[in-house]
Amino acid sequence: MRFSGRKQRPAMGHRCIMVLFLVGLASIAGAQAGRAGDCEPTRRAEFSVTSMGSVPVVTVGINGAKAEFLFDTGAERTIISTAAAKRLRVDAHYEYARQMRSLGGPVSGGDARLRSFDLGGLALGGFRILVGAVSLPSIQGRPIDGLLGADFLGDYEVDLDLAHRRIILFAAPPCPITAPAWNRPYSTIHANRSLHDRLFFPVQLDGHRLTALIDTGAQLSTLDAESAAALGVTGAELARDPVTTLLGAAAEAVNSRAHRFSELQIDGESLRDQTIVVARLGLQDADLVLGADFLHWQRVWLSYASHQIFIERRL
Repeated sequence: MRFSGRKQRPAMGHRCIMVLFLVGLASIAGAQAGRAGDCEPTRRAEFSVTSMGSVPVVTVGINGAKAEFLFDTGAERTIISTAAAKRLRVDAHYEYARQMRSLGGPVSGGDARLRSFDLGGLALGGFRILVGAVSLPSIQGRPIDGLLGADFLGDYEVDLDLAHRRIILFAAPPCPITAPAWNRPYSTIHANRSLHDRLFFPVQLDGHRLTALIDTGAQLSTLDAESAAALGVTGAELARDPVTTLLGAAAEAVNSRAHRFSELQIDGESLRDQTIVVARLGLQDADLVLGADFLHWQRVWLSYASHQIFIERRL
């Protein structure tokens, strides 16, 4: 369109307004892109996993020396054994006792502040840890020195890729994430976060609605005995099931039975003929613990900040 000489100035003014408006839009778009970028989780640490009976063990650095820790999303507290604390020159204070719940009851201990705590490339100073009388098995002749629990893991996005023997920690972004950092199909479970910093979510077992949590420290998936009774599993039925023994953090033995259930549904996906251990768990936030037998073939992302769990869909 052509303008006469008298109308050129208003037209140029209008064009200037449009240019400024477009620049403003570009600035807004840039700000939105910046915010979107800020909402992407940032990789902070990566662990190479050594399996001990299918549960993940990772190497950490404590006060300049190496230690072997069980990566345990089911443990309330990060704890180091008294023997390892002595070896690693960790000074504990027992004036104010701390406790962590185990299968057989609470485990009490002292409080310590680590000079340095190195986790898969993430270096922390002044980290507080529980020192307690835990008795953990050894791996390839080396003792397990402690548990890396939910009190620490709850500050991160946790990518559990146990099939490829790796675990990645991401810093939680300032806004809730909507997807894991994967390029494969996944499903989303909306969870809740308990007072013990564990993510729990609904499942269905043989048509009954239960609450479950993911516990990397449990070798076998386990159902609480009271919940099993509520499902109609009788003592007579359990008496015919194979006997199993679970060990708690203090090496306490808990007798249990391995019972076969018809169907476990997790976010609409059906797992049939599931053998699940039945034992007295005494958990306050879940009926069912999904252990390493579930995780060894299933990649899982735990988003503590946004209260979501992403599970990779098998093609």
